[in-house]
Amino acid sequence: MKKIFIAFFVALLAFPLAAQTAEYYYMRGLIYAEKGDQDSAIADFTRAINLNPNDAYYWVDRGNAYMDKGDSDSAISDFNRVISMDPTMESAYYSRGAANYALGNLDKALDDYNKAIALNPTEPSYLGERGRTYLDMGDPDSAIADFTKSLSMDATQNDVLVSLGEAYLAKGDINKAIDNLTKAINADPNQESSWLSRGEAYIEIGDPTKAIADINKAIDINPNNAASWNARSTAYLALQNYEQAIKDLDKALELDPNGDNFSLNR
Repeated sequence: MKKIFIAFFVALLAFPLAAQTAEYYYMRGLIYAEKGDQDSAIADFTRAINLNPNDAYYWVDRGNAYMDKGDSDSAISDFNRVISMDPTMESAYYSRGAANYALGNLDKALDDYNKAIALNPTEPSYLGERGRTYLDMGDPDSAIADFTKSLSMDATQNDVLVSLGEAYLAKGDINKAIDNLTKAINADPNQESSWLSRGEAYIEIGDPTKAIADINKAIDINPNNAASWNARSTAYLALQNYEQAIKDLDKALELDPNGDNFSLNR
């Protein structure tokens, strides 16, 4: 790391003073972002932009910092600026797609991911994110196609493997859902979503006992997800354990009083 920074500062000497200062703030902003201090990162990226507003990467990384902070609107504003400066910058479309996805603008997210993929069709993460967008839009077949292609490029993407299982679950192909979710669990037993989704698959095939075992694992990993308590309530209901079903549903409602993050199973 020390050699990298020495080389970086030596390279800065070749640039005018203002550019040197902008690059300094930009580099420090990257360090703050990596550290998780997004406010300080944004402040430094802004300083760099004020000194040199023509460097697209300053805007991209400030947009990404806004995203990490949860400010998708500000992120989109920065990504729009980047795209106006360089319409061929694939990462700007990808990042703007993620921001639109976070805001629930699925049509806009899909359009952005399509543009990123057109510019670079060999990047597996672009296909993975487009697949998740298709899944949320109610198109599991297109999602499955994207997830499968993404995994053919990089089979180590366990989150995409989980999403593939969820897409098969949404399509009603429960056996393929369980198969892919089991592969995901074997690859990474600490991923909450794989346990929860396989538990939901077991509910679908009428095996509430296996469902409860899986959902217990999901709750152990993250006890604050209302969807897990709701799903386990459904499994207990299938076993006619009404008392526990009510307790779990009460817990789900405590965690998510408006029911925004889970749906009633009917």
